[in-house]
Amino acid sequence: MNKTQLLELIRVNLRYANPQVTDRARKKGKSGKALTRALINQYLLSGVLFLFIYGMTMFFLDFSQMPGFFTYYVALFSILAFSQGISVIYNVFFESQDLPAYLPLPFRQSMIFSAKILVVALTVTPFVFPMFIVFLLTGWRSGLFLPATIILAILLFLFVLAIVFAICCLIVFGLTRTVFFKKHKKLVTSLLLGVSMAIAIVGIIFMNGQGSSMETGQIDRHPISIFLPLFHIMSGPFTASGLLSFAGLLGLFLLLMLAIYVLILPKLYEQLTDATTAKGANRRKHKANQNLTQLLISYNTQLLKEPNLIMQVLSNSILMPVIFIVTFAIGGSLDLSHLDFRFVGVVFLTGVALAFMTVNQTSFISNMISLDQENFNFIQSLPISMSEYMKQKFLVGLLIQSLLTGSIALIGGILFHLSLLNVVILVVGSLLGTYLLCLRFFARDYRFRLLDWTSISQLFTRGSGSVGLVFTMLGSIFISLILLGAYIFAATLLPFWPLNLSVLAILLLVSILWIRHFQKNFWHLFH
Repeated sequence: MNKTQLLELIRVNLRYANPQVTDRARKKGKSGKALTRALINQYLLSGVLFLFIYGMTMFFLDFSQMPGFFTYYVALFSILAFSQGISVIYNVFFESQDLPAYLPLPFRQSMIFSAKILVVALTVTPFVFPMFIVFLLTGWRSGLFLPATIILAILLFLFVLAIVFAICCLIVFGLTRTVFFKKHKKLVTSLLLGVSMAIAIVGIIFMNGQGSSMETGQIDRHPISIFLPLFHIMSGPFTASGLLSFAGLLGLFLLLMLAIYVLILPKLYEQLTDATTAKGANRRKHKANQNLTQLLISYNTQLLKEPNLIMQVLSNSILMPVIFIVTFAIGGSLDLSHLDFRFVGVVFLTGVALAFMTVNQTSFISNMISLDQENFNFIQSLPISMSEYMKQKFLVGLLIQSLLTGSIALIGGILFHLSLLNVVILVVGSLLGTYLLCLRFFARDYRFRLLDWTSISQLFTRGSGSVGLVFTMLGSIFISLILLGAYIFAATLLPFWPLNLSVLAILLLVSILWIRHFQKNFWHLFH
């Protein structure tokens, strides 16, 4: 394989993987190798961030004596890599529009595949990098020579990721090769991405439902047997079980590589071309006697029916609160059936805080305008009131976000056994928070509107980029927890009515000022 050509293909795919980041780097004068380093540093920074978040808790665990926690964390990040890998592989191979550019060039199919899969790995690896730390800490606590531990941890980490990505490739390429996919591309895409997210949710819930045991004086989880060979490799690489486990892992890796070489590479161009020209959903039937409002509602609803958009939004905005709620509810950690009425204000504010977890720059409302693409400029040239057009677009997005956030609040209230009154208050709080945040992110979409995007992921990283997205989400959660904690403390010590009336007055004042701000600085632009 020509290494020079491979590196050039990787550089090209890196630039197209996140055009917004590429454009910002170019505006700063970056080009050539400097631009490539800037893009790689973006992913490395994301990896460091996740490493910091999880590393603080991992450092205090002796994984060499706790195979349960070792297998739990490896399974957790393997599931995350699998879920993200399915989505990213489909996007990079089947949603990109760069295949025609490669056809006249002297690139082998194996080189195109290798370059794309390496970009996929670079995109996903930062979010599963803590798994490498698990390997490293296990070897270190087992008394292995540190340089050997580092080499072994890197090697094992790469093997695990390669196996996960190979399985993802076989699934994605296998499904997209079927006749059913060629006839029902959108349906199969929805099923593919939906199943991957469902596996992530069910897998994490199942792992959190496992019991604990006492071993070597420490509380450990029950080990997940399928990942125990990795524990044997890191805790005792030169023992019989360690050597056999490593041989089995190597054999599985070679078998999957052979499957890719035989089943995927020979027909890569042909399959990608067939998938690009595959039929989508059936053409929407014309409905007679529709007024302008009905047409706009129908049009904006159609924009949101793209399977890749739906799954990206659900996985980025909905997955985390759903996992949190179901995990704690099934585990029985939180039973709020006897919650005192003095905390009714806390319940309402919790609903508002829930909206901060479900409404962000990856939500439907945050991309409603940019989804128009070139249609937005065309509509501006028509004798249609832009005020009415934008209001209808906002209402469609608001309704969908309200249904999503309100449903999660309702499910959470039921699973945590809240009283009927508290469930209603929780849902109302979530709807208020959703409305206020929808105002912000709809206006943000207009301010950062991107009408020439080629990949949905480009819309999610506008403004602050992927690192800024993570910081914003984590910051919102952190601030919400602080405010809720302070409110709970105050509700325990202070008189009920003075405290809650004061909080309600502050919340109403902030809401009114918030709405007036966007009315003055955004909506007036369309009058």
